[in-house]
Amino acid sequence: MKTNLSKLQTVLKENKITYYLIPSEDPHQSEYVDDSFKFREYISGFTGSAGTLLVSPRDCWLWTDGRYFTQAEEQIDSSHIQLMRQGVDGVPTVLEFLDEHLKPDDILGTNGLYLSANYGKKLARTAKKHKAVFRTKYRFVEEMWADRPALTKNSVYLHDLKFAGEDFPSKLSKIRERMKEEGANGYFLSSLPDIAWLFNLRGDDIKCTPVFYSYVWISEDKCFLFVRENCLSATVIPYLKDHGVIIMDYAEATSFVEEQHGTVMLDPDCVNYLHYQQLFKCKIIPLKNPTESLKAVKNETQIKNLRQYHIYDGAAMTKFIYWLKTKIGTTPMTELSVSRKLEEERMKQPDYMGPSFDTICAYKEHAAMMHYQATEESDVPLKPEGMLLIDSGAQYPGGTTDVTRTFILGPISEEEKKSYTLVCKSMLLLADVKFLAGCRGSNLDIIAREPLWECGLDYRCGTGHGVGYFLGVHEGPNAFRWRSNPENLDAVLLPGMVTTDEPGVYVPGKYGIRTENMLLCRKQRQNEYGSFLEFEPLTLVPIDLDGIDFSLLSEKEKRLLSQYQQKVYDAISPYLTEDEAAWLKQQLC
Repeated sequence: MKTNLSKLQTVLKENKITYYLIPSEDPHQSEYVDDSFKFREYISGFTGSAGTLLVSPRDCWLWTDGRYFTQAEEQIDSSHIQLMRQGVDGVPTVLEFLDEHLKPDDILGTNGLYLSANYGKKLARTAKKHKAVFRTKYRFVEEMWADRPALTKNSVYLHDLKFAGEDFPSKLSKIRERMKEEGANGYFLSSLPDIAWLFNLRGDDIKCTPVFYSYVWISEDKCFLFVRENCLSATVIPYLKDHGVIIMDYAEATSFVEEQHGTVMLDPDCVNYLHYQQLFKCKIIPLKNPTESLKAVKNETQIKNLRQYHIYDGAAMTKFIYWLKTKIGTTPMTELSVSRKLEEERMKQPDYMGPSFDTICAYKEHAAMMHYQATEESDVPLKPEGMLLIDSGAQYPGGTTDVTRTFILGPISEEEKKSYTLVCKSMLLLADVKFLAGCRGSNLDIIAREPLWECGLDYRCGTGHGVGYFLGVHEGPNAFRWRSNPENLDAVLLPGMVTTDEPGVYVPGKYGIRTENMLLCRKQRQNEYGSFLEFEPLTLVPIDLDGIDFSLLSEKEKRLLSQYQQKVYDAISPYLTEDEAAWLKQQLC
């Protein structure tokens, strides 16, 4: 029986396609997608959220980043798929690879619906440079995927103003102000989190992310929402009509776009290449979605809710940690069973809406895979030895959470203890930084990496990402990354932005360590030198002191650790049982 890859290669040979590109995204360039759009996974077997597959009639290459190197190695058939370790010296990007290998009359094929406009234009230029042909009409994988899942249908519902803090008309007026500034009479919006934020609506079309499949077209006096109408709840339809929103079917977006003319504003990193090409009658103003920067800065209502719901989430985590630390070795546990236990604790919290991503629960060497997912096949029992890494988060109407802790279940090596301490130190130092307004994440990233770099260690990913508000757990434009280039998220950090702080150490075959808090950027002081900013830790979850080598901490670092543990105790202890609170008090230092 032929594999999916070999079947595709046969199709490519029959159609004389030299290379066929399969990205990971959906028509909205989402990070996480509905199962119906997991074409790259269907062909390669690789389940990570990021990656690009390039297939020729004889060969196949998979590009992914450092988060997934180990996972990809385990999931793909290395005899038929070559892993291209993105970001590693000497490894070309997809574009660089094509630039080197394309020849005159070669055919580079793909489905333009799943490429961003910017990336599609780069591919077109590369093909043209080598007198090759670039075609975006092909649906080879869609056609051969006989049991492809249907697009999820879930209800779209209102996000109450008491949580959102700003109504839809106010947000819409800001967008129209920006359109006027840019001289645009149209704005095409396809980013799902941005649409959900703009309308104060939420949905469940993508697992763990409360968004719904839709497009928006805004003119000077009209607003069109392209959505599957049978997915709108009974309260949403009158809400939209009361605000003058014209509801159109999701499938009509393509033909609508093709009919437009005038000057349109859009984000070419979010709008797909097919729709971009269909706007040929329009003058296009390419810019970042103004909705992205607006939703990144949380308002006072949102900040108040975030603080409260992080207390709820911290209480659930602390109850779970107490159970884990006191029951290990006496109660049977596995990666999957403790994941379920943590979920049970979160389900007890007010307004819990589900996880914000699939929980990473990784024991010992499994934790070396940054995005490891335990399965029935990979699941292992936990013993009173080694380390357990759990990266998890939750969705609440009052905010999205994302927290990682590494737990010491028993004896660990000196190497592990040193790495654990360095990671904790790195997280605390970044959280404590004071900085002038105007700094970007790239200006501050080295503060987290310095303790690790000093010891010749590093982690092949960013230090942190922006977090949505009852939206995507990964959102821009803010981030912490030491490499800065136009394609990286690296916005100026502003009061109200929320960014994760999650350094780590990952040693393949041995262990993985990560400690993660969410940080709120806020004003610190104003003086003759300018406006200074700082971070407030939103995450309220104790750090496992059993892994700390205090001899490696400076007096300042000891103070920061002590202050954080005290902050957690003060906020969380009222939500705990007497025994849990007594245990938490023992975590003070």
